[in-house]
Amino acid sequence: MSSTQNQQKIAIIGAGILGLLTAYRLKDENIQLDLYDQGGFPAPCASYVAGGMLAPYSEIEHMQPEWVQASLDAIQYWQEFAKNSKTDLDFAQNGSIMIAHAPDRYILERFKDHISHAAPQAGQNVNIKDYEPMLKERFHDGLFLHQEAHINPRHVMDEIISTLQEHEHIQLFKKAHTPSELSDKYDHIIDCRGMNAQNDLANLRSVKGELAIVRNPEFQLSRPVRLMHPRYPLYIVPRKDNIFMIGATQIESDGQGVSLKSTMELLSALYSLHPSFGEAEIIEIKDGLRPSLPDNLPQIFVEDNIIRLNGSFRHGYLLAPIMAGAAIDFIMMRDNAHINILTKGEIHENHTQRQSLKLRGAA
Repeated sequence: MSSTQNQQKIAIIGAGILGLLTAYRLKDENIQLDLYDQGGFPAPCASYVAGGMLAPYSEIEHMQPEWVQASLDAIQYWQEFAKNSKTDLDFAQNGSIMIAHAPDRYILERFKDHISHAAPQAGQNVNIKDYEPMLKERFHDGLFLHQEAHINPRHVMDEIISTLQEHEHIQLFKKAHTPSELSDKYDHIIDCRGMNAQNDLANLRSVKGELAIVRNPEFQLSRPVRLMHPRYPLYIVPRKDNIFMIGATQIESDGQGVSLKSTMELLSALYSLHPSFGEAEIIEIKDGLRPSLPDNLPQIFVEDNIIRLNGSFRHGYLLAPIMAGAAIDFIMMRDNAHINILTKGEIHENHTQRQSLKLRGAA
């Protein structure tokens, strides 16, 4: 397709956090942008039921140093984003704490040993009563990761959607499309469909994330807490007004719906933190399917004028700023510090090579 007056026409398919943030970061470029999602705005997707933990060091067992650095850059982006937002996004960089019950203590000790070698300055053994005093009756110590942060995903999505709706050159459509259906109508198609892109990415699989949201006026937390668990880590994220979200995001399943067993595990974990959760009000129980690639790290694929952003696993909010920025810089032919890791080395800073790039890993 040929553009007029040097204004590129771009379509984004998928309005999870990757699609929304890419659209948001394109709003000041000289483009015409159409954003599509079959679920509407906000879309009922995995991004809407995410925890919003910005926790690279908690994931350091599965991330190389360059990914951790990219994640720290993303936290700085979210900090600035929250500072300039029209609404309160519940952003806080108070760190996070890892704890474990006695039978699971070995998991925490194993993690401490790993981080002491991989990033010795990132973690600090602390007395729980000095950081989260309401946990002191059941937990004595924990690992404090001071650089980590958290944000409220739903507030972020609502903020971005509101901003996009104010721009005349951006249109939002509640429609389902595939990239191939639109490729001859736009200069670039940015595919952010998550699991809906399974037919185009053969290695994509779903990892279920489940969460419960409760209100407990008798309890307080200043930061997210990660409770080590033999099957998968559980995390508790504080929100405003004594609201807490507990989630688990490493359940290998493509089934829809929250099981009774998972719900009982989530709520039992809350009760194990503090007895006041026995009287907490259950506000919501949800699940979402998180798109994941074999290495559990996101990737950017390029095929002709289609750019696919996928495989966020449980790093959607953590790495969305880096993914969106790299995709936009690719379109605008600008250098990007993270493009190499996000494309697994298939795009180089020599922009003349890009036209010959082929999609690897697609069906």
